[in-house]
Amino acid sequence: MRRRIALVLVSLVTVVAMACGGWLLDPAGSREQAGSQSPARPTTTGPLLYAAVTRQMADRGTATYTWSGTSGGGTTVAGTGSLHFLAASNPGRSFDADVTLTSPETGRMRAVLLPTATFLALPPAKGLPRNKPWLKVSEATRSALGRQLQPMGEQLRASIDPAQNVGLLLAAGQVTEVGHGTVEGVSATEHRAVVDLRRALQLADDPGVRAQYRAMLAAGVRTLEYELWVDDSSLPLRVHADVPRTTGVFSMTGVFRRWGDRLPIAAPTAKQVFDADALKN
Repeated sequence: MRRRIALVLVSLVTVVAMACGGWLLDPAGSREQAGSQSPARPTTTGPLLYAAVTRQMADRGTATYTWSGTSGGGTTVAGTGSLHFLAASNPGRSFDADVTLTSPETGRMRAVLLPTATFLALPPAKGLPRNKPWLKVSEATRSALGRQLQPMGEQLRASIDPAQNVGLLLAAGQVTEVGHGTVEGVSATEHRAVVDLRRALQLADDPGVRAQYRAMLAAGVRTLEYELWVDDSSLPLRVHADVPRTTGVFSMTGVFRRWGDRLPIAAPTAKQVFDADALKN
């Protein structure tokens, strides 16, 4: 069993590192827009736009979030997930999620992120018992394995947290309205801003996000080019950030769909779950 767990750890490190490098090279066509553009002009500040956007997100309550791209090593990664935004009474946990990541090297991995536990499903060959394909890591884990895996769940959550991605607006000064067009057939307005990464680090409250920002600052990154497309009610449709590095410009791109739809998110059944706390230290 311990050998199986070692294989699980290796698999998780690989998958989560690629998925949660956080900043994906933008795939061809992912930023394609249609429609006319008017001359760029300042319209508002980052915090004011953030307030309008997050108010609409909380009002709708649910959405799907999709991302795709290529990591720095050239590995193609794709993912999609359903999100439930939680009430302000859940500090540190702004959403629940059921997400799936896919890459040629690691296959398919699914994760269910809930306030009290993270559930990770790996391909059958990755070391878990075949009759228990889900690995549970509790928020208050008691085992050494759980403590090893807990930061990976946090990093996965941080990489897809829409509040954190949209939260980059809080570190932006003036926001420029670029023009009007469409995102997947929906009327949209594009906004652009330059984000001060040091300011973003000060404002971020998620440990995984803070770790990402520190790594970027250590690599010499000081600012991010940020773009946000919103619909006529200020709901986000697409978010994009460029990250300059010595090896080229890396990017994060996410697309929101199905705002307000019924999107069930639930833990797997107990008989399908291997609990990390079942292993003695």
